[in-house]
Amino acid sequence: MSVIIPTFHRPDGALAAVRSILSQEGAPSLELILVDNDANQSCKPIADQLALEAGQTPFTYAVEPAAGVANARNKAVSLARGTFVAFLDDDEVAKPNWLANLVRAQEETGADVVFGPIEARLPAKHNVPHAYFQNFFSRGLDGPTRLIDIPYGCGNCFLRRATVFTKAEPFNPAANETGGEDDILWREVVARGGTFGWAHDAWVYEDVPPSRATWAYLTKRAFAFGHNTTGQWYNRADKDYVRMVISMFKGVAQALALAPLVVLLWIVRHERLAWAYDKMWRGLGKVFWFGPFRVGFYGAAAQKKQLADQKA
Repeated sequence: MSVIIPTFHRPDGALAAVRSILSQEGAPSLELILVDNDANQSCKPIADQLALEAGQTPFTYAVEPAAGVANARNKAVSLARGTFVAFLDDDEVAKPNWLANLVRAQEETGADVVFGPIEARLPAKHNVPHAYFQNFFSRGLDGPTRLIDIPYGCGNCFLRRATVFTKAEPFNPAANETGGEDDILWREVVARGGTFGWAHDAWVYEDVPPSRATWAYLTKRAFAFGHNTTGQWYNRADKDYVRMVISMFKGVAQALALAPLVVLLWIVRHERLAWAYDKMWRGLGKVFWFGPFRVGFYGAAAQKKQLADQKA
């Protein structure tokens, strides 16, 4: 199997992610692929160190100079040789039995893509609604390992290469800046009759930096989630304009219904404020998902933000 870790300006995160894979217990033989989505190779010193630590585990460090989350994933897929492929993000750390539990879940369910739970680790001095932000960055699903109908994000997933990657670049570059490249791919998997599974015990941690544990980030992230919900119907090879318009109308209804609730919850300082605020912005994102309204988190957008931060 191949374990893929794309990274963008997070050498410390990449180090922790790769080390968590090298520490796996009971996992089958694997190869590790670390793709640096930075033309300046900011992760190269860490990769050199990891190459020594990998020992007998095949380790590949590659650079994808064209910024974009889909570009990085596609580069890694082109290098992968495994029959099965697992994805771990560079802000995630896998528990020791992660891979073994993903493999077992795939064998039990026969699913083409299997997802596992995520436990967010917030900054120590996090002072915004802690419970909500904990849930926002985490992933959970009650019940045992089983087939499921709704897929999740690509981080912490395990998939069958032959049935999921049916073209040279499976992740759509149209989502390079906003994310959602996995949503588009999962829609294609469904169209081919593919199935999804849940591995209840394949846990990873997600380390949330202070810059993300804020109301400002929640606003942008929720707005972008809305983009992906509508935009996936347009960014597909077989565009579905009807579903795109339906999603936009749903977004209007969602935003209008939740806006007064947000105001009320803010006035009374209710604990559900963050939930309503998030859903309201997702509704707006479903409507204003195109052109100048699009919010970028990856690729060129991330590069611009980094340059701005350096100048500041």
